[in-house]
Amino acid sequence: MKKILFLLFLPLCSLGQTASTYIQEGNSKANNKDYKGAIQDFTHAIELNSKNADVFYYRANAYGNLKDYKAAINDYAEAVALKPGLTNAYLYKANAEAAIQDYQTAIIDFDRAITLGPKTADMFHYRGNAKSNMGDYAGAIADFTTALQFTPNNADLYKYRGLAKNNNSDFAGAIADYNTAVKLSPNSAEVYQYMAGSKASMNDYNGAIADYTKTLSLNPNNAEAYFYRANTRAKLNDFKGAVDDYKKAAAINPNLKNLLLYMANAQSSLGDTNGALDYFNKAIAQSPKNANLYMYRGIIKSDKKDNQGALEDFNKTIALNPKNGDAYQSRSFSKLALGNYEGAKIDADSAIIINPNSISAYVSLSKAKMAMKDTVGVIADLTKAISLNSKSDEAYLSRGDAYRDLGVPLAAINDYTKAIAINPVYTYAFFNRAIEKTKLGDYAAAVKDLEKLINIAPQQQNGYLRLGKISNFYKYTNNGVQLFTKAIALNPTIADFYLYRGEAKAAAGDAKGAMADYNTGALKAPKNITLLLKRGLAKTDAEDYNGALTDLSSALKIDSLSDSTALVWQARGFVKAKLKNYKGALTDLDRAVSIFSNDETFLIRGDIKMILKDYAGAADDYHNATYMNDANIKAYSHSGIAKSYLGDAQGVKDDFAAAFKLAPNNPDIYIDRATAKVNLKDLNGAILDCNTAISLDTKNSRAYLQRGLSKIALEDKTGGCADMNKALSMGWKEAADSIAKYCK
Repeated sequence: MKKILFLLFLPLCSLGQTASTYIQEGNSKANNKDYKGAIQDFTHAIELNSKNADVFYYRANAYGNLKDYKAAINDYAEAVALKPGLTNAYLYKANAEAAIQDYQTAIIDFDRAITLGPKTADMFHYRGNAKSNMGDYAGAIADFTTALQFTPNNADLYKYRGLAKNNNSDFAGAIADYNTAVKLSPNSAEVYQYMAGSKASMNDYNGAIADYTKTLSLNPNNAEAYFYRANTRAKLNDFKGAVDDYKKAAAINPNLKNLLLYMANAQSSLGDTNGALDYFNKAIAQSPKNANLYMYRGIIKSDKKDNQGALEDFNKTIALNPKNGDAYQSRSFSKLALGNYEGAKIDADSAIIINPNSISAYVSLSKAKMAMKDTVGVIADLTKAISLNSKSDEAYLSRGDAYRDLGVPLAAINDYTKAIAINPVYTYAFFNRAIEKTKLGDYAAAVKDLEKLINIAPQQQNGYLRLGKISNFYKYTNNGVQLFTKAIALNPTIADFYLYRGEAKAAAGDAKGAMADYNTGALKAPKNITLLLKRGLAKTDAEDYNGALTDLSSALKIDSLSDSTALVWQARGFVKAKLKNYKGALTDLDRAVSIFSNDETFLIRGDIKMILKDYAGAADDYHNATYMNDANIKAYSHSGIAKSYLGDAQGVKDDFAAAFKLAPNNPDIYIDRATAKVNLKDLNGAILDCNTAISLDTKNSRAYLQRGLSKIALEDKTGGCADMNKALSMGWKEAADSIAKYCK
């Protein structure tokens, strides 16, 4: 931030005749902008009288107007040495010092000018500029505020104070000052550009784009405004708009730093990596000695996994410019991908020697050390990167990745959280944090992170895919259907999106809608085992057992060996049992257990063994189920029934005690215990348990059936048949067989 004062020439008071003539002629020439002639005249006057402060002051002004600031500073120093109270000499000397970026000395001279007085807006204005250039933004803001007390309608002061506030991370305050500046100076393209930058820093990307557009309407040849608007559009995943803006910027100023790289990255994000490469190929043909072009082309090749081609381009870059630290850092990544870890480390070290503050170089070095199993060095390098810039979201993300790779998920999550605190729209950090939370079983938090990611970047397909892969994701969000409707609109060819929306619909009770989505998904991916499984389960719930059997059998023809097929074997075993193919059911369930068992597999197999009167085998399976999941109520309850057939009264007591401990008011447990009591000849106890079940749930048809059977066992046919008929009237179909048997 520079502002040069217009140097004034003042009339001379009495001097000797000859010196006076030279000074008058010098001032006349200076007023006509003949500063070199003026300097000659002032020099002659000084030769005649070297004790006159005003002559040094005038000559200093002339030097200043010629931008010979060092000569001006020397003359101002002579002037104040001869006349210490010459306020303007200190002021202009400070301004010249600021022009050569000696801000510290300039501030000292501004202080002297302010102390001598009289105080003016310029004194505080220009001292504020110097403080801003020194990084003392708080001091600069205070000076601009004081200057505004003298000239409250000075648009420049609001602009400069806005810049200082922006650099001090007070983006809202900066925007307020910019708004005032444009009210005072509505056609300032520069202020709109600054305001756009502050809005972008607050993640108000749409507001930033509007301001860049206003800047360009006022100054259509502003290459930087096109460039920054392109960057902002890329933040919103509007890569087509970004590419268009990058091309406009390149047409005005093709030498903007990183312009070609960002444009190529945007083209790559559009899926047009070939277009990006073509752009660089043409640029290299025109400028074969431009080292940066080879580096940017290498980066695109690296993104396309052409690591050997990328390496060759980085080699060319370094041959043309051996001091290009970014090229060493990029080549380090290529060597990593090619398995040359030692070479990658050497290149990263070289990048750090060239640029000791390169965070990316430390990231490269850490990755090389990770590949070389130097885990201590990995964290040390990334911690160094963070010490270089504690506001670097990239450094925290990389260290989080390192902790992830080291198997320390809590530390990884902590670093991802810090990256998000710095950059609240950092999609990669949300994505990676969700993965680590999933590993810890914190599915609710993982789903929340992925929902946030999708909200920020609804065009990123990976967010939807990762969300759908979280076990029972639909339990942790009410937006499952809406989210995957968006995903399908984004890319209707991905079968998994229909699978996940189907799951969300099923969880919401929309069985018909779920089936429609499973059908659509299966048409798009007929060999998708998970889709066939889910559709098979949906058909099972709809009692379409033959349809379910077809889907599950089709899935097993595709894959019958991997761990993921265990659930398919289990589901088909369950369906075969419903079709009374108990032998086939046991075969499928045995296969499920051999691949990957869970408590439900053992529970289902136990139930089938109970039907086949293999009570000991059933009890063993129920025991395995409770061993795998000690909260499985059905396993305890059914085990009690199996043991009742074996006459194990104590086992029955223990199993139901465990079940009631988990769910003391569950009517189904009372009904199961009633069944066990019938087997143990405790018929009155069975009726009491059924009564309790009915008191807990008056619409429990199964309780009426069991009480009816218990009464029949007590030879109370009238009461028993009444209960069984009530069960049938309430919808318990199995009651029909008992009525036919006992109530003729």
